[in-house]
Amino acid sequence: MKVIFVAILYADSIAKMYYWTRVREKNKGEAEKLANKYIKAIIPYIEENKPEKIFVELQNAVNEFNKIEITQGDYPTIGIVGEIYVKYNAFGHHFIIDWLNEQGIEVIVSPLIDFFIQEFVNFGVNKKAGLTKPSWSDVFIYFLEKKANNYIKQIEKINSKFRYHRPFHNIRDMAGKASNILNLAAQFGEGWLIPAEIASFAEDGVNHVVSVQPFGCIANHVVSKGVEKRIKDQFPAMNLLFLDFDADTSEVNILNRLHFMVENVFSY
Repeated sequence: MKVIFVAILYADSIAKMYYWTRVREKNKGEAEKLANKYIKAIIPYIEENKPEKIFVELQNAVNEFNKIEITQGDYPTIGIVGEIYVKYNAFGHHFIIDWLNEQGIEVIVSPLIDFFIQEFVNFGVNKKAGLTKPSWSDVFIYFLEKKANNYIKQIEKINSKFRYHRPFHNIRDMAGKASNILNLAAQFGEGWLIPAEIASFAEDGVNHVVSVQPFGCIANHVVSKGVEKRIKDQFPAMNLLFLDFDADTSEVNILNRLHFMVENVFSY
């Protein structure tokens, strides 16, 4: 369990450095080459169950990403939230992250680790709401969360050495933001995590967010599109774009809608 957890944190960390660097790199393709190198680098450590080696590899990655030559300038940001597969799979979202980067926009993708550690919050919420009963495993979950937070601190200590470090948000702080928008018992689909990530983006000054869903994913429409008014009441500057993806969704339709957001971003 430890090596899997640390590997996910590692991948999220590589992604953060990659997305920040890619839009600024002087030599195109350098950031992608480095990201691929360091994703492949930890495969043996996962197979051999050596999580400590992953921490060392992350330090090496930070050092190399810091050396990539960048072009100074203002790069507006767009956040990405949504359904887990479409959000992280380039084919699933029609390569919109690549397209946005080509427009000179830094894309910030919410980390994968939040999808898993939201269960620490859900566990307590369900107990309080009477949806689940107390059991002996409650104590185990408490210590598991403490352990998870220790690993996050170790990773963040290394990440802080990157030249533009964006810290991971604490999942319980995110739950607090989400609770002002909807009931935390709303755990279907990505659950309360989507509005929590949008609220976290708003507090970070990222006021343009794209929410991606598979077409007809009712669960995510409720916790994403369905809470748009509540989000805008709290964060009036937030500009949200909801994109539905299906096998026959046309690229033209997606890009046309993104063009309007890009225009807003540059005029913001």
